[in-house]
Amino acid sequence: MAKKTIVKLTYDPRGNRQQMLAHAALEQYLLYGGAWGGGKTAWLINECIRLSLKFPGNRGFLGCRDFTDFRDNAMLQLIKFLPNELYLKERGGVHHQTDHYIRLNNGSTIMYGGLGNDIEAVKAISNMPELGWFAIDQAEQITENQFLLLCGRLRLNIPGIKYRGLLTANPEPGWLRDRFIENKLDDHIFIPALAKDNPYLPGGYVEGLKKQYSNNPDMVKRMLEGDWDVTTGTNYLFLYSQIREAVNRNLETSGNKVAGVDVSRYGDDETVWTLRQGDKVIDIESWIHQDTQYSAGRIGRLIRQHKPIVTNIDVIGVGAGVFDPLKTEGYSVKEINVGEAPLDKELYVNKRAEYFSQLQTKFEEGTIDIPDHAKLTSQLSSIRYEYKNTKLQIESKESARRHGLKSPDFADSLMLAFINSDMDDGNFGVIPVTYW
Repeated sequence: MAKKTIVKLTYDPRGNRQQMLAHAALEQYLLYGGAWGGGKTAWLINECIRLSLKFPGNRGFLGCRDFTDFRDNAMLQLIKFLPNELYLKERGGVHHQTDHYIRLNNGSTIMYGGLGNDIEAVKAISNMPELGWFAIDQAEQITENQFLLLCGRLRLNIPGIKYRGLLTANPEPGWLRDRFIENKLDDHIFIPALAKDNPYLPGGYVEGLKKQYSNNPDMVKRMLEGDWDVTTGTNYLFLYSQIREAVNRNLETSGNKVAGVDVSRYGDDETVWTLRQGDKVIDIESWIHQDTQYSAGRIGRLIRQHKPIVTNIDVIGVGAGVFDPLKTEGYSVKEINVGEAPLDKELYVNKRAEYFSQLQTKFEEGTIDIPDHAKLTSQLSSIRYEYKNTKLQIESKESARRHGLKSPDFADSLMLAFINSDMDDGNFGVIPVTYW
């Protein structure tokens, strides 16, 4: 009989209440996210080790979006917390640094690496063997599509196995908050990581950073207190607090009806119809994986049903395929090209920046009422901006996808619905409305 080896792990979460809660959670998908210094990566690494030891022959993937980030942080902690005795060569273990995996003595395998962008990740994940778990550090940097692809690999057949999808993240707008905090999907759990609960931080760590960021209270709330409702960095156009105020506002339904349509065709993007009456949004509808003929017909039915005085349609890309037949049939539709030059060429890069700035003013002034719609609020809070030669520019959809956000179809549709909102009683310069 082989002699058993007693291996002592250096990790001890008993002093950190939040880490203990995260280790005890039974949900399949767990987000442990929040403040700096909350012990997120240490928890993640050791939960992976625990799953590998609990189920001999288990197989999992541990990684980040970028391999360099993984190498400089999570990999160092993996080497720190994983004792060499658990992957001895004479007992069948190995650390294959070229192929990026560690096989433990009990037959479990920890694969590791970077996922890359969506195109690279699809190839990497598709080539992975079946998994029992996956764990992503800094998950705010990956896309929801990458997360879902990893979920599809959880089918390793081991008796009694518990499949797990584990994530850590800093507070960011986007799909993580949508999935784990706003919607609270079944078998999902969010556990906040709090620096104050981590007894292993250097003395004065939190107090020192609070002093360092004393002139930026939002940074303190977000990165030191783990507040996911504060995503008001200097490059976010809409304050989350103002979005929630717009949700809780109850304006009277009065004035003309105007609709905005952001058109998509295939892929993960959605075609979104937003209808407002005055400054109150009264209807949002969306659909996916439909051609422009279907979308034109459905929008025509919505126009006949709700009778807006005008429907603004973004004609960039496939939008023209929806606008043209509606215009030919006599509907009151307006062609919008948000890539064109703005009216105020000194302040804005293009019309998209100009229109979004006008919409942001309504949130700032408290003159807009929107429904409590998870995708809309999540997308609004994720709209980023920058200044290009002193002119306001809104982040492109392609750029947003690169750092893990979906196309802001609902936010764009809202923006389109509120174009020229101060001219609702004027002449839009469109053909007379026809309903039949």
